[in-house]
Amino acid sequence: MSYTVSLAQISACFSKNYQFKREVLLITGGRQPDIKWLQQLAKDKIIYCADHGLDICRKAGIMPDYVVGDGDSAQIENWQWAQKNNIPMEILPQDKDYTDTQLALQKIIKDYPAAVIYVTGIWGGRFDHLYSSILSLAAEKAANNIICCGLDDKESIFILENEIVVLECKKTPKSISLLPLTDNCSNVSIDNVKWPLTDVMLRQNKPYAVSNVLKDNNTFTVSCGKGILGVYFYW
Repeated sequence: MSYTVSLAQISACFSKNYQFKREVLLITGGRQPDIKWLQQLAKDKIIYCADHGLDICRKAGIMPDYVVGDGDSAQIENWQWAQKNNIPMEILPQDKDYTDTQLALQKIIKDYPAAVIYVTGIWGGRFDHLYSSILSLAAEKAANNIICCGLDDKESIFILENEIVVLECKKTPKSISLLPLTDNCSNVSIDNVKWPLTDVMLRQNKPYAVSNVLKDNNTFTVSCGKGILGVYFYW
């Protein structure tokens, strides 16, 4: 049975037989998404915040269900607001091996092992945090057979492993890229774009499948055999 993820600018229908019970949104501390876009995305989802994501959450008028962080970036008044509203939270030490976002992902997987995970707030900040977040999403995808995506109103990435996804763009992207998140991705295909691919091998050390554009209409298909592939969009 397929599963469809629907966003304001795109929908993605995944081919695998997923059995999801929940959808969880993790708001982290990078670029703040458009407020109306975020409010729409947050509807009917369980909301987790990682540190500065709490500031974004409160500004958007969204009440989180859980907060994780070491308190080094969220405003103190917003921590106090969360405490006043009895929002469950986990205060982390500042000296630790994993980022707040990684630990929040681990908490979500523990609390909701059968869930679609949306992560926003990963774009537009430090590259090292972005790199860590994308590879952490790929690792959780591989370990738990779930749908993971990192997204906001300007950029999005869907993580694929041994599956087909049909994508319908409600807003035409400026760029579409296929990014290998493992050493190799085999049997990769993409149609209805200016530069289609059929059953090719994409290698992480030669990431050439970037900056593609739609051809005829707003629907296209991406497939990936072995390996973990990121399907990236820029609007």
